[in-house]
Amino acid sequence: MSLSTSFGRLLREARREKHLTQENVAEAVFISVRWYQKLERGAFLPSAKVMLRLILLLDLDIEPLRAECEGHTAQASAC
Repeated sequence: MSLSTSFGRLLREARREKHLTQENVAEAVFISVRWYQKLERGAFLPSAKVMLRLILLLDLDIEPLRAECEGHTAQASAC
């Protein structure tokens, strides 16, 4: 599974746990809803600034992503 797909799943799960809509999250981190939807689908990774906002807003545990990234040393450029 790609890092962007894993991050998207993490976003979706955290958003649902907090009972937030995609619109709520997008507005809070200053991006469009459409762009946020693409993030949840794993189309790409956000910029560092947006990623940090999402991590703080949704209180994300990014340890699983780090572990996945380290596990794919052949694809280190994606991490």
